Amino acid sequence: MYLIVATCNMLFEIIIDCIMALGALTTAATFVLVLVNQRGTQKQIDSLSQMAEMFSRHYQLERIQAGNNIYPKIQISLKNDSMWGLKIQIKNNSYPIEVYRMIIYEDREHLDIKLKPKSEYIQIRQGETKYVLPGELSRQPLYAFSASIRIYLITPFEEAYEIRYMASDQLNNYQSEPIPILYSKDEHEFSKTQVTQIKQYSIHGGIQGTIKDNFPEVARELDD
Repeated sequence: MYLIVATCNMLFEIIIDCIMALGALTTAATFVLVLVNQRGTQKQIDSLSQMAEMFSRHYQLERIQAGNNIYPKIQISLKNDSMWGLKIQIKNNSYPIEVYRMIIYEDREHLDIKLKPKSEYIQIRQGETKYVLPGELSRQPLYAFSASIRIYLITPFEEAYEIRYMASDQLNNYQSEPIPILYSKDEHEFSKTQVTQIKQYSIHGGIQGTIKDNFPEVARELDD
């Protein structure tokens, strides 16, 4: 019975996709006919602009209708590593992703890691679970028991997302849905030059306050 229902749902989705595709093709064909019949460069430019705007709206509509099905499905949890301290477990339940930046924040520790060039990005295949050691990347142990983490990733569709994770302890944690952010292809070009950037802030001894209190640039970054 379950197999029959699943098959029917799959067929229904295929039919819907075909209808939407035919609708898009029909609209595009209409634009092409209008374009051919028009005289004058400016009119053709205006028609092309309208066509581009139409496809953009159609694409956004499809994304809204698809909902979370097209967004990367990532599960984050924190573990402990005997040598490097904090260990981030990233489980990828969707298409392949590449992690290019991580921000780890705790009351007295802050670490911002930007991986460059693109060949250095942390690649996580579909169905794969990968462990990331921020302390290993910064070459010194990082201990954060109630960390707030931001994971930045790109998808094969040249889209960028941010996922926020916050843990007060092992039982109480929060993880946001993937948040679409501005994608700039220039930031992800291939390069052979190792330019990984690591900014680390920590408060030791009897200094009062938190990282936010003592380092305003960190507060601005976290408030964005």
